[in-house]
Amino acid sequence: MADAHGPSHDGASAHHGSKWPFVAGTGAAVAYAGLVMSPTILGLGLIVFVAGVAGWLRDDLRSPSKASFGTLVAHPGQVKVSARKLATWMFLATEIMFFSAVIGASWALRTRSATWGEPGEVLNVPLTGLNTFILICSSLTMVEALAAIERGDQGKLRVFITATFLLGVVFLSIQGYEYTKLFFEEGLRFTSAPDGIDPLYGATFYIQTGVHGSHVTGGVLAMAYATIKSWKGGFTKEHHEAVELIGLYWHFVDVVWIFLFTIVYLI
Repeated sequence: MADAHGPSHDGASAHHGSKWPFVAGTGAAVAYAGLVMSPTILGLGLIVFVAGVAGWLRDDLRSPSKASFGTLVAHPGQVKVSARKLATWMFLATEIMFFSAVIGASWALRTRSATWGEPGEVLNVPLTGLNTFILICSSLTMVEALAAIERGDQGKLRVFITATFLLGVVFLSIQGYEYTKLFFEEGLRFTSAPDGIDPLYGATFYIQTGVHGSHVTGGVLAMAYATIKSWKGGFTKEHHEAVELIGLYWHFVDVVWIFLFTIVYLI
């Protein structure tokens, strides 16, 4: 039976009794510390984080999607806010600050250089333009996937969530191809660039696009989870919050890429 603080404890007790969120959170904290301490600590943190997320998803895939794990209520009678949704928005807020710092630092270096690469001089703008279009299309399929499960349409959910996953894979594949061409054929490295171009051009390019690519990879893995669970019938019209939260993250990385594409490739 539900109490004054949220829905039934059936799903909440299983969630809060799981060790995996704690393991994943600990790994993320260690990884962030490793960014400023040492690559060894960074690697250790990433391993722990991946193990935590994998264990969490493994347990979740074994059971149908449940209602929100708890709610936060400011005052009695006010609209309840899903704890998971609030946590997702808070996470995205920190991500905005993170990307702002990365892009801002890169822009500051660029404005102080007299030999920065011009648009199209090194980078393949048409190819990346196509890749940007693919990522935008994936946002549209994600919207359709959420709309489908909100109507209780399991078939269309599976079609659109699978399409979103595949489009994400295509985006990463094209970016991997671009990296290979730039590194081996154009001579754009992390510590060097083609003749006449500031060496920091390569560093800022790989940092900005690489950080975003790692976020897309995380989104693709989350989409893989949602795809598998949708084919298992794990989402229903009443219980599908995971689809909505993954969608929020996916739209975020899409919007960030639009800014990066404009700043890195077109300006």
